Amino acid sequence: MALAIKRQEITKWLQKLLECGEVIAPVRGPCGDILFSTVSSPQQVVWDFQNTLPPPKGFLLPQTDSLVKIERNAGGYEIEPTYDNRRRFLFNVRSCDAEGIAFLTRMFETEPADASYLRRAKNITIISLACNIPCPLGFCICSGSGPFLSDGYDVQLTDLGENYLVEVGSEKGEAAVCVANLFRSATEEEVSQRKQIEVTAKNHFEEETCHFASAMRRISTGRVRDALWEEMSEWCLECGGCNMICPTCYCFSVKDLGQDRGWIRCRIWDSCQYAAFTLEASGHNPRADRKQRIRRRFFHKVSAQYYLRDGAVGCVGCGRCIKVCLGMTNMPAVVGAIRKGKWNE
Repeated sequence: MALAIKRQEITKWLQKLLECGEVIAPVRGPCGDILFSTVSSPQQVVWDFQNTLPPPKGFLLPQTDSLVKIERNAGGYEIEPTYDNRRRFLFNVRSCDAEGIAFLTRMFETEPADASYLRRAKNITIISLACNIPCPLGFCICSGSGPFLSDGYDVQLTDLGENYLVEVGSEKGEAAVCVANLFRSATEEEVSQRKQIEVTAKNHFEEETCHFASAMRRISTGRVRDALWEEMSEWCLECGGCNMICPTCYCFSVKDLGQDRGWIRCRIWDSCQYAAFTLEASGHNPRADRKQRIRRRFFHKVSAQYYLRDGAVGCVGCGRCIKVCLGMTNMPAVVGAIRKGKWNE
């Protein structure tokens, strides 16, 4: 369903959404950086921005996620699950981040299903903002994650100038636009304009960006030299930055945080690039070497085995890893090395 709304009416729509639940949107932080945060006014929302460095996945999979409360009482211990049932609207999410959340949701739906994550996913409506001009470091076109979405969204907005085209893709999206009588059916000319904007956006990408298919064949059939993994691993600083800013990473550890009379059991983001991540209580570590850890990371992201399980490569082409990786072992660099069979220092 394609609708349209006047640019000046968007603030009225946002105000209605604020009355229905919590609205999370890109805002300008204290130091000028753009980040996703809860807003209290439509005027706080930023419209012209590139990808925020922290992905908005943290609102569905918090960096520290309380799972259960454990309290000591006279009879022993009492365990109480913690639930987050807030209705939320994730507004102006870029296409790659919307695809990243869809990837995580598919993963957490796999048995045994993760009730904590899925409860948040059920109660959040994702309103994405298509990228008329892709961000300079993005390669979402290589993984089918942008700059526009063809499906899998609740609502997708496209800036047409005086109006926004509003594509509704789910029942949650339909409920979101029904909170205000501000929308009309889009004209054929507006739909055609949106399609042309998408074509123009795709032409912004370079001829070569990130050839996943070629790398997938090599990594899945064991045709990546052991020496190449060794060469690449020497450039990895094991900082974990790539995991922390990746929209599709979900490695975690479970910790108990002490409080009065008990504890809170939490899921906390972790990194598969840390030496202690796979360290067992026995002292054995199946991936003690950095080479083994970096190989495992990219096997999970790019191999055909995981593609068949997850329905997509484990990368949405957001370009964040290019920004944060100090050792140049970002996704395009490693995929290029796998495809060519050599590491370009």
